[in-house]
Amino acid sequence: MALFRSVRSRLTMATTLIVGAALVAGGVGLLVITRRALIDDVRDTLTRSLVDARSELDRGVVAELALLSLGVAVDPFEVTAETLDRTCAPVLAMAYGERPRRFSDFFYRNAIDEAVILAYETCTRRASPLYSATGQCERKAIDAIGNPVVTFSEFEEIASSDEFLNVFNECLTGEVLVEERVAAAVGLCDRVITTAFDGVDVLDRGAVEARLQDVLFTYAACMRSNGVPDYPDLTVAGLGEGGGLSVLTGVVGRSVVLPSLETVQEDVERFSRMIAIGVPVLVAVVAILTWLVVGRALHPVEAIRSRVAQIGAFDLHQRVPDPGTGDEVSRLAATMNRMLDRLQRSSDRQRRFISDASHELRSPLASLRTQLEVALAHPEKVDWSGVASGVLEEGVRMERLVDDLLALARADEGVVLAHTEELDLGDIMSQEALRVEGLAVDVGGVGEARLRGDALSLRRVVRNLLDNARRHASSRIVLRVTLEEGQVVAVVEDDGTGIPEAEREQVFERFARLGEARDRDAGGTGLGLAVVREVVEAHGGTVVAEEGDAGGARLVVRLPTREPE
Repeated sequence: MALFRSVRSRLTMATTLIVGAALVAGGVGLLVITRRALIDDVRDTLTRSLVDARSELDRGVVAELALLSLGVAVDPFEVTAETLDRTCAPVLAMAYGERPRRFSDFFYRNAIDEAVILAYETCTRRASPLYSATGQCERKAIDAIGNPVVTFSEFEEIASSDEFLNVFNECLTGEVLVEERVAAAVGLCDRVITTAFDGVDVLDRGAVEARLQDVLFTYAACMRSNGVPDYPDLTVAGLGEGGGLSVLTGVVGRSVVLPSLETVQEDVERFSRMIAIGVPVLVAVVAILTWLVVGRALHPVEAIRSRVAQIGAFDLHQRVPDPGTGDEVSRLAATMNRMLDRLQRSSDRQRRFISDASHELRSPLASLRTQLEVALAHPEKVDWSGVASGVLEEGVRMERLVDDLLALARADEGVVLAHTEELDLGDIMSQEALRVEGLAVDVGGVGEARLRGDALSLRRVVRNLLDNARRHASSRIVLRVTLEEGQVVAVVEDDGTGIPEAEREQVFERFARLGEARDRDAGGTGLGLAVVREVVEAHGGTVVAEEGDAGGARLVVRLPTREPE
């Protein structure tokens, strides 16, 4: 698709996919962790609730069994309420009136007629067969509230309060009714309750009910097999208060409600919906932000591309815009501008080279043509041997020009060092000195200097240096080749007019001829020293122009040595 061909769209898509995958993975992981934490919390809550329910049911069951052993058939969870049945309270209320007394006076029927006491006891025995068995727990409950001075109405309120009833019930089931064999059986069977929901998905009501029923059945069976043969069955009665589960005992019918699971289920489902809605929204926001940010980041790149597309062969003076941010895009712009600088210099140099080469080649060709046309126009008056000498001289001049052009082309292509070998630069210098005619050549300072390089290229360097010195020397050329600090130093010095200091760098440019070199008869092409510099630099060396001892020009070449293999 065309939409995904741009870097902006691909980066946006990649970032969105990566972030989306991370968000989905994180959301799913968070959901799993949260669900697991909720399940563990619910499991702990259910276990604690079941343990508490077991304790309450055990107290009720043991009390029932103890009462049955006494021949009393009542629900122990209703004992206190029956004791304070309001059907008997009016008898005492009439006897006491509204005069304040201590709580124990009301509770033990002190300071009233024996006839009233007899009437009240007769009433309570008819209402509660357990009355005679609860005296010890009544005294403990009275001591717990401090036996305050109250009216009868306050007495009734305190006697039915949670503080009084809790102490009374705990005494009734703990000190009066609980037998040691039941306590021992609970210790043996308690693990059945505490590990009831291990490995169960507590968010699954069906699984909880099934496990709870199995655990209660197992617990009752464990109690019966460990010294409590009359322990009743415990059953799950389904939904209780608040959507919880009710646990019933077979003999007393007491209902203990366990926590509801609906709230936890709703929390898990709500969190799942938040993840399902939040992740796509976050992914969309990330995609939009990534699209905008990447677009802004790539805007300088697009500006660079647009400018580069406008630059042609004749527009190399233009430069791409640099955002100046110091980042990768800014460095790219700077690199491209430096490349354009090099291209512009190369283009300018190439144009000058072509112009100069055309001019230099046209001069000998024009000279050849002129000489031949004159000779052919007046063949009877022409000295053909002189014409031949002139044509030969221009041909040699053209050959040297072409050779220099080829050498520069090889240097530009980087093939100067295509064939390297071990050689002696001093030996090459001595051989080339023999070609110099008409001048005295001093080779006393030429010694052995071995290095590794291209023999033909270095021979051309020496020849061009000697040709330059021959053209400008008055009578003498001095040559020296030495080894200095790991370098081969070659010196060619003449006794001519020398090179002005301001022009000593210019002489190494292509087609550069200064002063007397402009004279065509000097035979220079303006390329000799340019070839020398290109070849020397390709060998890792340097070449400079200096003033000689006799006032002439001194050209110094330094090349790195190469140890023989």
